[in-house]
Amino acid sequence: MIRTAHWLGYAGLIPFISLTLGMSLHPLTAVAFTTYSAVILSFLGGIHWGVALSKPQWSNPTRLCLCMLPSLLGWLALLLPMTGSLILLIGSYLSWWLWDRAQLIEPDYRRLRVQLTAVAVLCHLVWLVQT
Repeated sequence: MIRTAHWLGYAGLIPFISLTLGMSLHPLTAVAFTTYSAVILSFLGGIHWGVALSKPQWSNPTRLCLCMLPSLLGWLALLLPMTGSLILLIGSYLSWWLWDRAQLIEPDYRRLRVQLTAVAVLCHLVWLVQT
């Protein structure tokens, strides 16, 4: 996997970490955190959508429908109260990580996803404890 993908992945953690560290600074920080989280969750589904469209053996209605699941769960999380939103987002990140692990076997991508998911989920857990 190209180095740029790693740097962009790690840079994507900056909002998670900074909003978690600044959670008590402004009332809209919680909205910013959950909104960013929903956007990133949607992006994870888009990765599978791209793979499904580029690999004929993966391009089937079931897989394409599953690719939409992170976007729908992220949107639903934005409609819930904060505690419910955080629980749904944590469960979605962990579930999608398991799906990634079962479907995408590239070792470098798997390693990166473990690291990124661990930090994102940890930030969500901090929010959950503080809520």
